[in-house]
Amino acid sequence: MSPLLDKLLHFAIGLAVGMVFWGLLERYTRSAARSFNPIAFLIMLIWGASGLFFFRKLGVPIFSHTYFYMAFPDWDIPLYQATRLPFLVHRSWLFHSVLIPMGLLGLWLGLSQQSPITSFQRSLLNLLRDGAIGLSVGISAHLLWDALLSSTRRGFYIAGFGNSLSLLWLLVNLVIGIGIPLLIAKQFRSSEPSSQP
Repeated sequence: MSPLLDKLLHFAIGLAVGMVFWGLLERYTRSAARSFNPIAFLIMLIWGASGLFFFRKLGVPIFSHTYFYMAFPDWDIPLYQATRLPFLVHRSWLFHSVLIPMGLLGLWLGLSQQSPITSFQRSLLNLLRDGAIGLSVGISAHLLWDALLSSTRRGFYIAGFGNSLSLLWLLVNLVIGIGIPLLIAKQFRSSEPSSQP
């Protein structure tokens, strides 16, 4: 499979998973769908699923850099080449997981508990939340496509893990990567005023 086709398929799966996620927001937590920044969500969703590869194809210089071009889970490739750290070999447990977006959501939660917070700080925190949620859903889509594609070849694996542990890792990360953002969105629903007297 050509690299461009691979990126296009990751992009398509990312958009599909993102649309399903946003559809769930619209259906069950409309207030979250209205509160989340769709642009921040979409950019980070695409970055997590496929990378912003189309900017390189359009010849946009600043966005043609490797870290914009590559999907976030594939950042272990250039980082390993630069550092030679063994835990950064391709399909590392760190980048082929939702650990980083979950860390960003933890940072958002911790900072949002601080007071007082100005409206500008609140806006920045909301961008952090929405970007981290988009990244989490995008990485989940990337992992899902990697697993589906790998199953037709040699099986899905995370570097250093066996096949069974890799599939368990995938399942846990998919549940967390989609589930935690939905739980956060549910909090918007819980805070909606009741329409009944």
